[in-house]
Amino acid sequence: MRALRFVPVLVGGLLLAGCGTATSSTDSGATAPSATTAPAEAAATSVTVTDSQGREVEVPTNPETVVAMDWSVIRTLSDLGVEVDAVPQAVGQLPDDLAAYADATTVGTVFEPDYEAIAALDPDVVIVGSRSGTPEVVAEFEKFAPAVLDMSVRAEDPADVFDVTTERVVQLGSIFGLEQEATDLMNGLESQIAEVKSQAADAGTAMVVQVSDGTLSAYGPGSRFSQVYTDFGFAATQAPIEDGGSHGEEISQEFFVQYNPGVLFVLDRAKAIGEEQTPALDVLNNGLVGTTDAAKNGTITEIDGFAWYLAASAPSSWQQMVDDVREAL
Repeated sequence: MRALRFVPVLVGGLLLAGCGTATSSTDSGATAPSATTAPAEAAATSVTVTDSQGREVEVPTNPETVVAMDWSVIRTLSDLGVEVDAVPQAVGQLPDDLAAYADATTVGTVFEPDYEAIAALDPDVVIVGSRSGTPEVVAEFEKFAPAVLDMSVRAEDPADVFDVTTERVVQLGSIFGLEQEATDLMNGLESQIAEVKSQAADAGTAMVVQVSDGTLSAYGPGSRFSQVYTDFGFAATQAPIEDGGSHGEEISQEFFVQYNPGVLFVLDRAKAIGEEQTPALDVLNNGLVGTTDAAKNGTITEIDGFAWYLAASAPSSWQQMVDDVREAL
């Protein structure tokens, strides 16, 4: 039996709200995710989870050897006090709560798992997600692993992302007998997000910009950073930014003058992935950005790259998002 250690309070107080049930939602092209206990005779030994690919997977409860190939999954399990036996190679510096994994057994990358090394571990369950969560990767793992789960968070409507995240966190908790603890974490976050949203309504327009190798990309309400608008309640500028996609729309410095955000959230991609480049805020430190309301109001905020970019679907990551947004209010 895997030893568990539940962490009762996370950074910023994830457990501010009481108990409740997760909100149902539907993934793109998949059935609504769920975690249900197995029949009574097997309830003590397994749980059936419907993953993001619509696969019903029977997973042993408290599996002894766990391999996770997604940092959102790893961080979620860490939030619940569950240790993972093997992880992908980290890019950039891991946050403090995951620092112990700097010396963990690594088995490839999120893009290219080392199937041979993972098979040698004889895992009870392999959990993939996001970049590693593809049908092809799952099919390879199914050749030798008794249980393979895709815990990606995907939603057709950006407004459903938090609900799908909640489903995934609760599903992961159910595998280790920590379903209620997982629910409590997400309920606490939901309360904090609602509080921030009520404050953001009067904060003016916001823009999310990623800086990478000197190139600036802006992200709109339908992008990978949609939570700024859908969950935290900021109004978007009138900038004609493409809604879909994960790479944003390349912009010039004049863009800031033309659309004048009241709040500017900045993600330094190089810092997030451990590359040495000119810091994002230094790139933006020029006369044009300085004319914006965001600069005048002191509401240019650098957001945490690991939480927003590399592991956006874990409770601690959402807590960091809440903290980043509060800094801008």
